[in-house]
Amino acid sequence: MKAIKSTIAQSGTALYIKAIIFGTLAGSMSLAVLLALGCVGLLITSSIPHDYLSIIAIALCAVSSFISGYISARITKEKGFFIGVISGIIMFVIVLLSGLIWGDGSFTFLTPLKLVLLMLFGALGGIKAVNKKDRIHIK
Repeated sequence: MKAIKSTIAQSGTALYIKAIIFGTLAGSMSLAVLLALGCVGLLITSSIPHDYLSIIAIALCAVSSFISGYISARITKEKGFFIGVISGIIMFVIVLLSGLIWGDGSFTFLTPLKLVLLMLFGALGGIKAVNKKDRIHIK
């Protein structure tokens, strides 16, 4: 058992898994906060047409996928594109399952668009995190 743990630790797989889980949890929490703020905004201004609600929801999902990819790749400090895409796919699965469980349970033409956008924004967040230079602290 000890040899298996050392092999996983040396390969970095455990770090990637932990980073993706933590980033996805942060992305899910940010999605919940963004959707709550969006609901408050809709209550305040009721002049937004109902046709735009799904587009707004997809945009909020894309922003949370960016956050998920950014945090995941910031933890690993390498392979930002790959980590971001995986985070985006997991975010898509979470959004899809929640929509199937609590929503109307149907696939629409927007479902593949959500997958592509969440993967794209997750990858962009991962790339941004890996290319971010650490701040220089002047004493």
